[in-house]
Amino acid sequence: MESPAETQKVLTCCKLLNSTPAKITPKRFLQIFLDSGSSEIAYLRRLWAQPRGISSTMDLVHLLRREILSTPEGSKEWTAFIQEEAIQILVSQEAPRGNYPNGSFHSSLTVKGSFFDSREQLIQQSLMTEEHMPFLYGLINGMLRARVVAQAHVGGEDEAEDESLDDDQLSTPQGFGEVRYYQGLSGVERVHARFARIASTVCSMVAFAHNRRHNALQLNNAVRFTACGVSERVHDYLHYLGLCSSRRTAMSALKTLSIEGQEAIKEVMSIQANIPIAPTICIDNIDMEQGVHNLSVGNRSKTFRGTWGYVHVPNISLIRSLNPEELTLAAYRESLIKAKSFSIEPKHFLPSHEAALSEMRVWKSQIAKVLMDHIAVPSVKCTSIPTEPPAIEVISNEKPTIHMLKLMDVSDNSAESIGQVFSTLLLQSGLTAEEFYGRLQPMDGDLGTVQNFNSLRSQRTPSPYGKESLNNIVFQLGASHTLWNVASTIFSHHFGDSSDQSNVGAWQFLEALGFPSEKAIQKKDFTLMINQMERILEATLYYCLRVVMKTQYQEAGEKRITISSEQWNTIVDTCYKRFCSPEARSAADLVSNPKLSNTMIMLHDFSSVVEAKRAMQAGDIGRLMMVWKKWCIMTQGLKGLTNYSSYLPRMVLLLTEILPPGLSKFLKHNLLFSPTGRKGHFVAKDNYLECQNYWLKYVYNNTGNGTKIDRLQDLFSVNIILHKMTYAVRLIHSVTEDV
Repeated sequence: MESPAETQKVLTCCKLLNSTPAKITPKRFLQIFLDSGSSEIAYLRRLWAQPRGISSTMDLVHLLRREILSTPEGSKEWTAFIQEEAIQILVSQEAPRGNYPNGSFHSSLTVKGSFFDSREQLIQQSLMTEEHMPFLYGLINGMLRARVVAQAHVGGEDEAEDESLDDDQLSTPQGFGEVRYYQGLSGVERVHARFARIASTVCSMVAFAHNRRHNALQLNNAVRFTACGVSERVHDYLHYLGLCSSRRTAMSALKTLSIEGQEAIKEVMSIQANIPIAPTICIDNIDMEQGVHNLSVGNRSKTFRGTWGYVHVPNISLIRSLNPEELTLAAYRESLIKAKSFSIEPKHFLPSHEAALSEMRVWKSQIAKVLMDHIAVPSVKCTSIPTEPPAIEVISNEKPTIHMLKLMDVSDNSAESIGQVFSTLLLQSGLTAEEFYGRLQPMDGDLGTVQNFNSLRSQRTPSPYGKESLNNIVFQLGASHTLWNVASTIFSHHFGDSSDQSNVGAWQFLEALGFPSEKAIQKKDFTLMINQMERILEATLYYCLRVVMKTQYQEAGEKRITISSEQWNTIVDTCYKRFCSPEARSAADLVSNPKLSNTMIMLHDFSSVVEAKRAMQAGDIGRLMMVWKKWCIMTQGLKGLTNYSSYLPRMVLLLTEILPPGLSKFLKHNLLFSPTGRKGHFVAKDNYLECQNYWLKYVYNNTGNGTKIDRLQDLFSVNIILHKMTYAVRLIHSVTEDV
């Protein structure tokens, strides 16, 4: 508020302005004062725009705004004025022209894989919002945030309920194949991060519409939409809106990235002085139907049978922890020579005292998990039997370095074809035959690939040349294929006859759980089959726990009860001794009615499958090797595992008894890895390749104009970045990768 003296002075000035000669209005006075070329008047207003006086000057502007907005006509004129000023500011703020890094243009002919990295994208976004177009970014972001503040004050119960529901839903991990995502932000922070992303995207769209050489976001989105399988029609519409570059630009970028990917393969496969062993190569066959609609002579539908895989670069930390002399080809050959006189004994597969204790803890952890999930909660968890078994030998969860190989137009389904596969691998590695076959080369594959390789090597033996003898290749069975095939045989063995209602095989449990028994065993969905085996195991253990607690005839409540840790441990121990221990199975075998004995044996077999699945997910190769030793004995009696009955024990003996300790540890720790670098999210290497095969066959091959093998080979197969960008769609500021 002004003082009375100031008010009087203003009135006096107004009277003076209104007096003769040369009457002028206050507006005219301010106009002359601000626009006059007189040096004296200019001197009087010299501080208006300086740091010393700018604050009071802006106070004056705010007062003028308040006065102008007091009438509808004034509001209209003020809006037009502000709009004109905003346009002038936006026109003056533009991203620099020229090629990156001096400018904002990213050419599809020179783009690198690092450009699509999340950190690089944050740098591009920061430049756009803080340096190139800060006014537009602040305008949009401020408007969105202001609306949120206003809604927070006037929102009703429905809005609050919806917001809390979203937070609950978003706190649940979302799984996509072998990758999971967790919310990194919540509440207002998540909303503000989303608004910031929207504002920065609008800035990039406006910059691209103004000058199409400002294309950082658009080039990234063009490749990303291609990776997600967006149709060409949708892609063209998004390009019209300025959200992405054209499909032709995306294809050009993929061609450039493919060239970079092929050079990267040669770089990682090159000989390195400090690493005596080659990177691991994982391969698998891939079949695709090449359908032809308009048939003609020489143009018929056929099936493409090829081979695809990737190179897994060794973990440097693991390499440094091992004796390099034990990783050489000479050490491997020497161990094989000693294997000729190696005597195979039952003790190599039977559990030791420590292994027996570990198996008991596994059983109790499975029982405790069912008890925790469905029946009761211990009062003190730290003193109760845990729901996860103790770790034995856990693999490092460091994110692996993967380089996809170029799709090979040769199959691995015969000895002759596997030889062609190795010729193609030699060509892609950029090495000479002496270099490729002169060091130990670990490889992963399914049982069929390993059989064909052994057949080829036996045909070429003896040979003094490494290229012919292939003695530097050490093949390992894929952990997932081993799990799938053994589990399928175990499930079939215990499945029973679904046409006989008196038969109490596993199909009865599935029907009781509401799952159609005829859909349980499917060769194209092993994951579903193993999940059903896990459900049967947990449902049976649930009933065993109810029997131990003497509540099997009572109605099960929805809420879990809380019990003491002593009671918790007693229930778990009693359930194990009564239904899951070797003594319990032996006692049940003496009963005339075989139903209880068969059920206990089924529990034992299904428990091994579930333990293998959970051990692989946890990255505990020690627990997995214990299961494999048990399977080595079981495969001798199970029908349908003729080949696994010899190949699985052979691999177990190599990894546990024959190979040098350093090489054994290296190969065991290369069976699994965590694609995202997160603990507890490990997958088998062959399972990871199966996921890549699916994307190549059913996403990148789904172009609408038939299968084009050349396009899959040259543009998509080498680009591992495509699969990463599929999940990067969800990696906005409110969502963080599950690492």
